[in-house]
Amino acid sequence: MKVEVTGHEEAMAAVKAADGAMGDKAALHNRIARGAAPVMRNHLLDRNASAKRKAGWPRSGYWGHAAESTEGTADAGAATVTVRKEGVGLHLRGGTVRSSRPGGKLAIPLLAQFAGVNPREAFPDRKGAFVVNSGVNAFLAVREGGELKLCYLLLSSVTLDPDPSVLPPEGRMEEAARDAFMYYFNKAVKKGVV
Repeated sequence: MKVEVTGHEEAMAAVKAADGAMGDKAALHNRIARGAAPVMRNHLLDRNASAKRKAGWPRSGYWGHAAESTEGTADAGAATVTVRKEGVGLHLRGGTVRSSRPGGKLAIPLLAQFAGVNPREAFPDRKGAFVVNSGVNAFLAVREGGELKLCYLLLSSVTLDPDPSVLPPEGRMEEAARDAFMYYFNKAVKKGVV
């Protein structure tokens, strides 16, 4: 009986190609980052689309801007997905926000017309606007037709609770990274097959 083994050259070439591909960590990490970043981006876009708002108030588009600021980067050491939008980390981990000016206040809009508008822009000459202190809260207000109109709630600080839903559901990023790795690995093996 004669046994002949053929095709071992193909198998050895595939192993060599796979080994070479695994050695190129920068390329591997780049593929993983490119595979995982869209998962984060799509999650933030979905969050933006489902964000609740008060009736009559404009959409802020905050989470859409966060999605636009998402990028995947890589080097030989790691694959990274970063969201560069200011405040996303605060939403995720929670924390306290204070005015950047000593003694300053945070201005929370109370009316739709002031949503996304800095009080300095709403009242550039500071005429007509004044602070009303209720004893518990302070407000930036104006008089219109003899009536008091509260425009902004003025606070020393605002504390946000941690919100883990800022990130995609647990395991989804890992799944995308694993899928990207397998795509990269399989492509390398196929390249080595003669």
